[in-house]
Amino acid sequence: MNPSKYITFLFLLVAQIFFSQEKVTINGTVYDNNSNETLIGVSVYFPELKTGTTTNEYGFYSITVPKGNYKIQVSYLGFKSIIENLNLTVNVTKNFKLEEETESLDEIIIESDIEKLNIKRSSIPAITHVDYSARIQTVHKDTNSRYYDLISEFKKYTN
Repeated sequence: MNPSKYITFLFLLVAQIFFSQEKVTINGTVYDNNSNETLIGVSVYFPELKTGTTTNEYGFYSITVPKGNYKIQVSYLGFKSIIENLNLTVNVTKNFKLEEETESLDEIIIESDIEKLNIKRSSIPAITHVDYSARIQTVHKDTNSRYYDLISEFKKYTN
């Protein structure tokens, strides 16, 4: 073997050993604990690594990280967050079930000319996100009986 090719090969081998970290993939599905439905757009985050992902339209997530011990934080609007310590040494499938978090806000009173605000707003309870998408929030029979009945009737016809 030519000495320059040998040195180049040796250099690449040493660089691969020193600069590569062994990585593992963690994946799984996030469910609503009450209905067992999958949740779309759930945040799966590793604070120490400052990296994360979100679940897709099937509630599935997958992320590759270096081997090690990390905290994983699973959070979704309207649900209690889960924080767990994980020792990631091999590829792993980890599913999560999030519990609904019901909190009510105090009444907000605006004491001004409301007409000046000129805000067009839907009467359906929804949360508008930074990307201007709206996701309907949980509707309870006790707090929003009108919308609860509407959704119940819709469900009867659409299954």
